[in-house]
Amino acid sequence: MIQTTGEPLTIKDIARLAGCGVSTVSRALNGSNEISEQTKERINEVIRQYNYTPNGNARRMRRSAEKTILLIVNGSSNLFFSPLIEQIQIAASSAGFQIAVNHIDEQEDEVQFASRLCTELRPAGVIFLGGDMRNFKRSFARIKLPCILSTANAEELGFENLSSVSVDDYEGGRAAAEQLFDRGHKKVGILGGDLSSYGPSGLRYGGFCSVCSERGADIPDSELCAYTFSSAYEAAVALYHKCKGMTAVFAMSDIIAVGAVRAFLDMGKRVPEDISVLGFDGIELSEYSNPRIATLAQPIHQISSLSVRMLVNMIEDGAEASHVTLRAQFRSGGSMGRI
Repeated sequence: MIQTTGEPLTIKDIARLAGCGVSTVSRALNGSNEISEQTKERINEVIRQYNYTPNGNARRMRRSAEKTILLIVNGSSNLFFSPLIEQIQIAASSAGFQIAVNHIDEQEDEVQFASRLCTELRPAGVIFLGGDMRNFKRSFARIKLPCILSTANAEELGFENLSSVSVDDYEGGRAAAEQLFDRGHKKVGILGGDLSSYGPSGLRYGGFCSVCSERGADIPDSELCAYTFSSAYEAAVALYHKCKGMTAVFAMSDIIAVGAVRAFLDMGKRVPEDISVLGFDGIELSEYSNPRIATLAQPIHQISSLSVRMLVNMIEDGAEASHVTLRAQFRSGGSMGRI
């Protein structure tokens, strides 16, 4: 049972206590009729017990749907998304819109989830924070409202009502390789998500490998992991034993980088003297880790403000879909050294 210590109850806490998924709680809070009465009662019991006040009021949302933007957040614990959500809410408020935040489990289809809410609540538009391109290809055509995919590029999908704001992940992967190779590293391992997908991890991996080819270096060994500390820890140990002679790791996120550093330190390795670690994203945690994580930082303020501005232009002015690509900036840190 969760102990109350003055900290507000989160939607993730409610899901755990009620024995259901985060997205199920989101639907319940938004008044969905697609949830069984038994499940709804369990959720309501938790809400009553802990005096939970919903962040987004569903009744208010339905009354002012024309000024409401749905924000679909892929995953409930991604530290990179937290400041983006806050900045999106600030930008939307300045533009006269309210944001209805809906967290879904990482394995859930964010497009189908959004489609159901759009039919039920009829918001002005939708911002997807993260997502799986396969889901967009399969079912986004059902959604007719203006939408933005934030942190991933949707240009190749070709939907007239879907814009996107993202960093150039391919160039980010190239920049990571160049930073490591320029410091003398030749044997580099990679930790990340699905490297074969047309998503951020796959694009970063492709960019990294392109530099390997140009410099005559071997294609790096890799280990798949989720974007969590524990998964990264386990994957880092496996990668170290797989990639003999490895002197550096490119982690597809700062969360993965922090988990990898902890694993290497627990193995008795020195970071960066024995092995360097380079992350991606530029989350606040990376600046307070020991050692500080070297990373390719995404421009969070630009991503959030552009996401809202472009969507509002589509909603109010009928602007066509457009796609903005930004550049991640290298930020040095004590986790990466020369050899």
